[in-house]
Amino acid sequence: MPSVLLVEDEFLIRAVLVDALGEIGLDCIEAPTGQAALDVLMGTAALSAIIVDIGLPDMSGEGVIEAAARHRPGTPVIRCSGAHAPGGAGGPEVHVFSKPYSAVGLSKFVASLIARA
Repeated sequence: MPSVLLVEDEFLIRAVLVDALGEIGLDCIEAPTGQAALDVLMGTAALSAIIVDIGLPDMSGEGVIEAAARHRPGTPVIRCSGAHAPGGAGGPEVHVFSKPYSAVGLSKFVASLIARA
């Protein structure tokens, strides 16, 4: 089963996304903070995609995206933000998914990225 790193500090949003992603056959590794995400990124877990909320309590999600580019090159990253314009971190594997979003819509988007990889 493909695994997705879900970096989201809001418990209820994370829980709904874990359920939605699970319904389409994706396993979630949950990270409620930037540091927890960095620990996963530097570990050995196989990741098919990375979903990053930009507003994290301990650091900006942009830092997580930059670390993903260094430690997991080629892995699709989905940057979730209510801001209309993407921040400085980018690259061909960074995709912007604007808030508010539906869990089903985000799940389908993630599945399409994994299918293309």
